[in-house]
Amino acid sequence: MAEHSANDMAFNSPLEIGLRALIILSVNQPAYLDLQRLVYYDYLVLHTRDIGDPNSPDSIHPATPHRSGEIVVRRKAMQDGLDLMYSRTLLEIVFGGNGVSYIATELSNAFLDLFESEYYKLLRNNAFWVSQFFSEYSDEELKGYIDNKLGSWGGEFMYEALTRSGLE
Repeated sequence: MAEHSANDMAFNSPLEIGLRALIILSVNQPAYLDLQRLVYYDYLVLHTRDIGDPNSPDSIHPATPHRSGEIVVRRKAMQDGLDLMYSRTLLEIVFGGNGVSYIATELSNAFLDLFESEYYKLLRNNAFWVSQFFSEYSDEELKGYIDNKLGSWGGEFMYEALTRSGLE
């Protein structure tokens, strides 16, 4: 089994992604969000400039090549992060007609109120902005928006992934 340092495990770990999901859920209360919307929002919170709106706040993470691949690989990590937050009673899982969704609780808000770092403030600000920007998008519209933009967000990753799988 490969050895990992603390730094390897910190970036995009279930804890980090779970905390970002908790922030996203918190600013969206009382709405329920499903896993896919959380994956999209998580990417967009970190890369707000990719949205292309002149009023968007600055991206938190740099515009690296192939960054659109983050959306493809983030689903499992997001699920692990949500499971971690749920195991600590920091969010609720809702089973409904549209499938599984998540919602922040009073405890999640009290927990998040303990954070004071500038990074946390940037995450919360960007999460609020992204949530407002896409609040009227249906799940299908949001998926269409993301699919349409992937190429301009480092789409060479997507092309490479498709050609390797024989789906050219």
